[in-house]
Amino acid sequence: MASDTQPPGPRGVEDVLRETGFTRFHRKVFLITGFAWTFVAFEIILIGLVLPAIGAEFGIFDLANFTATDPLQYGGIVSATLLGSFLGSISLGRASDRLGRRNLFQISVVVYSIFTALTALSFNSGSLFAFRLLAGLGLGGILVIDPPILSEFLPPQSRGRYMVLLDFFWPVGFLLAIGFWYLFIIQLEGAWRLLFLAAAFPAFIAYVFRRRVPESPYYLARQGRLDEAAEVLRQAGASVSAGDLQKEQVVPRASFRALFQGRLLRRTGVTIGVWIALNFSYYGLFLWLPPVLAQFGVVDFGNPDVLAYFLIVSALAQFPGYFASMILVDRWGRKRTLALFLTLGGISGYIFATAGDFYTLILGLIFVSFFNLGAWGAVYPYTSELFPTQYRATGFGVAEGVGKVTAILAPLVFATLLVSTGGVVWPLTLVALLMLIGGVIVGVFGPETKGQPFV
Repeated sequence: MASDTQPPGPRGVEDVLRETGFTRFHRKVFLITGFAWTFVAFEIILIGLVLPAIGAEFGIFDLANFTATDPLQYGGIVSATLLGSFLGSISLGRASDRLGRRNLFQISVVVYSIFTALTALSFNSGSLFAFRLLAGLGLGGILVIDPPILSEFLPPQSRGRYMVLLDFFWPVGFLLAIGFWYLFIIQLEGAWRLLFLAAAFPAFIAYVFRRRVPESPYYLARQGRLDEAAEVLRQAGASVSAGDLQKEQVVPRASFRALFQGRLLRRTGVTIGVWIALNFSYYGLFLWLPPVLAQFGVVDFGNPDVLAYFLIVSALAQFPGYFASMILVDRWGRKRTLALFLTLGGISGYIFATAGDFYTLILGLIFVSFFNLGAWGAVYPYTSELFPTQYRATGFGVAEGVGKVTAILAPLVFATLLVSTGGVVWPLTLVALLMLIGGVIVGVFGPETKGQPFV
């Protein structure tokens, strides 16, 4: 008698990953991706810490008074890496769809490493800006390729959790940047050229490690390379052959215009408002943090241990903030968590801006760091759930684009206010005010998305 059981037809990569579950292979990919993500944060934060020493040599920073003599030029150099990152994200992100995630990631790391090392040859502020801009091109490629390649290896039932956990590597990069600053700028007395040579080598290590990660099975299946896709899935623990797989279809992005019509308009407005608030507050504050602390009279270049203490406390406060947010978004809801953290971040930011004594200053910095990173932990799942499937990629693209442009402008706007007002109170107040406005936008206009279908 013939069996009534029919053999399963070809399956998609998503189905195979779901059946396989989370394995040691996925843990390895997650750790390698996190290692690379650490150096994204490291590179972005590093320039804000070491630029006072470099600026003193190039005549744009006064170490004796620990203040920028040319704040706008100083802010421009701080923004250079972010500007390069924006350009790299646009060009290399799209290229990875055609040429593959793995190859473009390796190219991005090499570009980043080469121009980070060449930064050691900077001879004036213009050349420093150029080298940081070019290093940022590679950094932008890492930013836009690293999370997608991780997401395309993870089984769907584990994807959300581990994509959120990826951001835990960001404050690790912050701490690493502090360590490099303290060793090369403080202990080795301004050896910033040696610092950039050393900073290029961890990226090469990430490149070597990354050679152990194969090409994305989704990319291979979209290209019709089913034998290779099956081999990658077998490395992940699946029992699958090329005949078991179907070619993946490329889902076209919805039009940009559709996000500003009908019921999507309010959600798009909430997304833009929140991403502006978060990016301005983070990059405006933390990339100017050493000169800001000096303005309060508690740190100077002759007393680096106090500055190191403030920086480390700020970085450490980000871990529990992110962890608290990660728990609350599931238990309490995305909207309420994000609105709460932005609002309390704004209040903390204003306390920091107007602090009149040491203890108020340190507590204000701790809480603004806690709530700012906590808000980052909530914004990713919230943004992804604000848009239905066919609009999600376009919606996230708008959020990332607005965020990157805001990140580039934040240090420059901060510098402009610093020059025009003659102090840090108004720049810091703007940081606090934008976080508070972001919290109000979410609280008043944002829908709750936890467990809710798009309507």
